[in-house]
Amino acid sequence: MTTLTQKGLPLLAAALFAAAATGNAQISNTSRFCNNWLIAGVYGFTIEGAKLSNPPNTNPNAPLGPQVGIAITEFDGKGGLQQVDSVTVGGVQVANLNETPTLGTYSVNADCTGTFTLNFTDGRPTVTTYFVIVDDGKEIDTMVKGVPPNTIPGVIATRSIGKRRFSF
Repeated sequence: MTTLTQKGLPLLAAALFAAAATGNAQISNTSRFCNNWLIAGVYGFTIEGAKLSNPPNTNPNAPLGPQVGIAITEFDGKGGLQQVDSVTVGGVQVANLNETPTLGTYSVNADCTGTFTLNFTDGRPTVTTYFVIVDDGKEIDTMVKGVPPNTIPGVIATRSIGKRRFSF
């Protein structure tokens, strides 16, 4: 019995390790923690990019060019959000933190990616972004997917990084 335990256990362990190493060469891309509740709270974002053109049915004289700004976004944990921001496009301020908050929706996927949509009421077009949640929900990195409907390409090339304002 001692011989089997001394020789068999290491061989069994080596065989299991080899099977695990070859059979599971993929990275797990889902987590039970990746859901709308993960990002519930308030985030501060920095925004940078460019507005390349004005989408149809918007002000054709709206400024174009480099876009920079900041935003404070609150995710409610249920798929709703509100945001205030201060943004300049081509050196012209197009939004400031004192305006009525923008409302929107968001959805977190099981792989901690997702989308959110901002429905601006100040003349800016509705914007949909892709995002990825990093650092256990302490940071959200985004890029603009496009301007709905039909996600008009080539209108805005922007990214942002959001950091959780408070960690509990």
